[in-house]
Amino acid sequence: MKPVFKQYDNGLRLVFKKVEANKPACLYIAVDVGSCKETDSNSGISHFIEHLNFKGTSKRTAKQICTELEEIGANANAFTSKTSTCFFANCLNEKFEECLEILSDMVFNSKYDEAEIKKERQVIFEEIDMYDDDPESVAYEEFCKNFYAGSPLQRAIIGTKESLNRIKQKDIIEYVKTHYIPQNIVVSVVGDFSLAYVEKLIKKYISKKFTKKAEVEKKLKSQVIIPDKSFSFVKKDIQQTQVVLGFPCGNIYSEEKMAYNLFTFIFGGGMGSRLFQKVREENGLVYSISCSPELYEFGGSVVISFGTNATNQVKAIEIIKAEIDNLVSNGFTESELLRAKTFCKSLIISGFETCSSMAKSNASNILTFNRLIPIEERLESIEKVTLEDLNRIIEKIFNYGNVCGSAVSNKPNEELFEVFN
Repeated sequence: MKPVFKQYDNGLRLVFKKVEANKPACLYIAVDVGSCKETDSNSGISHFIEHLNFKGTSKRTAKQICTELEEIGANANAFTSKTSTCFFANCLNEKFEECLEILSDMVFNSKYDEAEIKKERQVIFEEIDMYDDDPESVAYEEFCKNFYAGSPLQRAIIGTKESLNRIKQKDIIEYVKTHYIPQNIVVSVVGDFSLAYVEKLIKKYISKKFTKKAEVEKKLKSQVIIPDKSFSFVKKDIQQTQVVLGFPCGNIYSEEKMAYNLFTFIFGGGMGSRLFQKVREENGLVYSISCSPELYEFGGSVVISFGTNATNQVKAIEIIKAEIDNLVSNGFTESELLRAKTFCKSLIISGFETCSSMAKSNASNILTFNRLIPIEERLESIEKVTLEDLNRIIEKIFNYGNVCGSAVSNKPNEELFEVFN
């Protein structure tokens, strides 16, 4: 059975996929709000609310939420990204209604008690300290500040201690009132049910909470971020130097989206990639190195990340620069494209093997494009990419006038990125 997508008069969107009985049920409640909807003054509030939604409702304490979910065998969690906040759970099919009732109670009936706000703020402070102790996270956040400067993408999802201290109970309640509205909500369900059964439960526990008609915001914007060249350095007492490099590309709605995925896989997305083979296998300078696309509504980037000993950081950058220059001059080969297509098709097909990945993918597609993207369409989009398509975007991406980089090291070398000048 193909997934079914329905939009209610109040704007709430439901996507349902029926699977066979021997698979668990999965529920996603996705809200179209993340750090991109925030300001400097309330930075981190979306993630803060994600935490607080586990801390008690008008009918359950925080402990009751946890124990009741465990009693029905539900594995529940949540995450916040730059663009969305998602609450999800896997459970037995026969426990689905109970799971939906608990999760919807959390998302829509949280109390946001003053005492819980105070406690959870301290928990997130610990999370901030944890990320600050992670040089990869520090390097990435420094990169975002540079590359996405002036856009909603520049702020860290978790916020700062200063911004979180400014957020009060009234701010949280107002933020939820503004953003946790039906036209911002997608419910994604995968399980062994009938559509009629799922719709009955959605009406009972979610849809009836909202009575006003509403329209879903149209997206499909063409915004692209073109940063000024910039580099930053952070000194930390660590063993390796962590480096992040980025170049601008199209956004999530770009017609070249699939080409970016194939492009980055060939260049630095796997063990057979050019960067892995050259930097690790031939020169032994890194344990891992990656190149991946980051595509958002507000713009996109091709990001290269690696860690290496401080004494090898300049050599590693020089080798990466030489590989980029070689790629710009000579392009990719047909054999590389074929390998990338085969691997990416395998990833897509295997990604639909689990109920949780199906539910997550369906929710993401509805939030981003307001439509389902069938697996056949994804596979076809891979096949359509030609070698000419890939080689055409190489020079557009690797423009050294727009490169941004960050490095976290115990021995910062401000000449590290000189090869790009």
